[in-house]
Amino acid sequence: MLTKTFSYPFPQARISPIEQFVVLDLTGVIGGFRRLAADIAWIQLLVYYGEPKVKVDEETKYKLSWDYLKYLLGLKSEAGEEHHGNLKAAAGKVHSEGEEEAQEFNETKKLVVIDKVNTFPELYSYCRRVIFLDPFFDYAYLYGAGALAWNQERPNEAVDLLNYGIDRMELYSKDITRDSHQPFWQFHLYLGAIIYRNEGNFQKMTESLEVAVTQKNCPNMVRAILASIYSKDKKYAKALKLWLDIYDTNDQTYQKRSLEEIYKLKKLLNI
Repeated sequence: MLTKTFSYPFPQARISPIEQFVVLDLTGVIGGFRRLAADIAWIQLLVYYGEPKVKVDEETKYKLSWDYLKYLLGLKSEAGEEHHGNLKAAAGKVHSEGEEEAQEFNETKKLVVIDKVNTFPELYSYCRRVIFLDPFFDYAYLYGAGALAWNQERPNEAVDLLNYGIDRMELYSKDITRDSHQPFWQFHLYLGAIIYRNEGNFQKMTESLEVAVTQKNCPNMVRAILASIYSKDKKYAKALKLWLDIYDTNDQTYQKRSLEEIYKLKKLLNI
């Protein structure tokens, strides 16, 4: 049997921490579209957080919908309600496993700080949803930790997210066909930056972020955070270089803002 020869790299799927997506995610898992389900969850996270400012056209909306997964699974539309009910029953069976995973997730080490009230209360849950579907979705950890720690000022949740990722990489590294250690050290790097931030050691925090932004898969959001720190410290030349780097990525999210910052910084530098 192939299953006896090769280890499947994905650990058991866990129930979505967001109730409205339980059936949708479970459909992807049962239908063998787990990576696709994680991609859909990721896009929905970005739409929720409002970061990408992408136009969600009708085709994109369809690909984010329950109907699209029904189509992939070859389900007839008239059987949708019955299938929906069957999936709810299946979700009930794995609910206890989901609760155990949530408890395990929340038992990771936390910093003793108070997180502020925020405008995106479910961001943490959206991040967890993605990595419960695909625990090796490296960018989701890095992006989520950056957003939670600096933009939302919720370092506890950022630390939990990174600790969970570190645990997953350690636990399943032998089953992963690609190099799991490539993003693994980056988790520690981000974790260190957050800890330095909460200790008030902004020099060390900045040094950690300076290493982070040299990495290919560093989110532009983290680059923008460091650029803002530079501007605040009146290190305008360094801030300008970062905004130019961001602009060169052609990330539509940051095109307008990077142009504004470049213009402002050039004026400050008289160039």
